[in-house]
Amino acid sequence: MKTLEKKILDFDNWTQPWTFHEYVSNDSTLPESELSLFIEIWIKAGDFELWNNTDLILGCKTSHTFIAKRYNLSDKAIANIVRALSYDWK
Repeated sequence: MKTLEKKILDFDNWTQPWTFHEYVSNDSTLPESELSLFIEIWIKAGDFELWNNTDLILGCKTSHTFIAKRYNLSDKAIANIVRALSYDWK
């Protein structure tokens, strides 16, 4: 999980947040198990049920809490995932 977390934290192209998923998932140094975990987190934390509120901030908080309760990632890594997901819901 350390390689995945490092990759998530290394992303800094927030002028193009839609590239986050590709940036992480296309890293050839990421072990297959961590890539699968990232895809799982991305799908589950981006689920409609977590984001179906008209308030984007509430969707971010709900998604952040969902990830924090289920996955062993730092708060900053979770924040990066949620930030990227939020652009899909704008």
